[in-house]
Amino acid sequence: MNKRVLARAGALLGAAVLSAGLVVAVSAPAQAASLGEVTLSQTSGTVTDTPMFASATTAKCPTGYGENANLRIGRPGGPYSNLAVALGGGGYDQAPVTINPNRSFSTAIGGAPAAGEWWVVMECYSLTEGRNADEFRTSIQVTGTTWRVPVAENTTTSLAVSPASPVTQGTEVTLTATVAPAAATGTVEFRRGTSVLGTAPVSSGVATLSTTALPVGTFSLSAAFTPADATSYKPSTSTGTSFQITAAAGAITAPVEIIADVAPGAFSLAVASPTASLTGGTVGGTATGALPTATVTDLRGTNVGWNLTGQLEDFTLGADTIANSNLGWTPSAAKTSGSGAVTAGAAADLGDTRTLCSAASGASAGTFTCGAGLKLSIPDNVPPGEYSATLTLTLA
Repeated sequence: MNKRVLARAGALLGAAVLSAGLVVAVSAPAQAASLGEVTLSQTSGTVTDTPMFASATTAKCPTGYGENANLRIGRPGGPYSNLAVALGGGGYDQAPVTINPNRSFSTAIGGAPAAGEWWVVMECYSLTEGRNADEFRTSIQVTGTTWRVPVAENTTTSLAVSPASPVTQGTEVTLTATVAPAAATGTVEFRRGTSVLGTAPVSSGVATLSTTALPVGTFSLSAAFTPADATSYKPSTSTGTSFQITAAAGAITAPVEIIADVAPGAFSLAVASPTASLTGGTVGGTATGALPTATVTDLRGTNVGWNLTGQLEDFTLGADTIANSNLGWTPSAAKTSGSGAVTAGAAADLGDTRTLCSAASGASAGTFTCGAGLKLSIPDNVPPGEYSATLTLTLA
């Protein structure tokens, strides 16, 4: 049975609206997504420590999947091996879940783990539906016989400029950035105000740039460090250093004011595809799928923030219905370009208006993508057939 989601987009009084009709079909389940982090009682250890760590804690399991919980480990995406005896007795969708491992990393997988990325996952189970399609997860890195949760170390960057200010235009000026700790590798971007003078690699904690191209005037020089390994070190920027360049002797200068008229850009919502599907649906079971990717562009220049929300009608098939609250989504969001930042909404059912993604005031400029995994719980007392509903996305 071919099922479709029909979509259309528009703008009304500064707000963009997308309406989509959702229809349930039967097919394979969606790929596992993250339900959140697994918080470990320690952030490093050896692969032979027994147990690997004292405890692992997550938020509560999704509603309806609190009968059992299991702690496992494996390569990203699986397969996974047990780190502990599975919890039973129910109630794990009512409060945060803690499991205590009873074996080492090596014992769990039956040998020494290879170097690289591994996942510690917590899985949640329903008495009737089995394992939830999604999982709690935390990434760890293995090096030799040790493992660690990647925690980036803070860095500091300072800037020295030689010769001392003021200097005559055309004089070679050397900018020296010192990055601590010295073990951090990466690059330094040297700046005059917001203009980039050039970049240089960091070697033994030092990066240098020499230039004769500084213009006449007084401005701020700074250095910004970008680490080569963002999982080990955090970026940092030096404080600004005021520097003056004077005109050469005998030079004649004349100021010219340049004015640029900048018009506001787009504020828009677009959808990647007018169709989507919910698949795998059976009476008393679940159907899964994903929203088409929504692209938000905010180039208004106001940086006032925005919010993209979704509102769903009930699913209908003639006189039969499935309540809108039976459909849940797990939003995701990413920045494509720009200076702003985007935040995905919380996982929730669509029984009310919910936030898909948002950008805060002061950090909303740019282009962003927002999506969501969808999961429909199908009651055990509805007739089979093609149910449809209309979802409206509103950008404001």
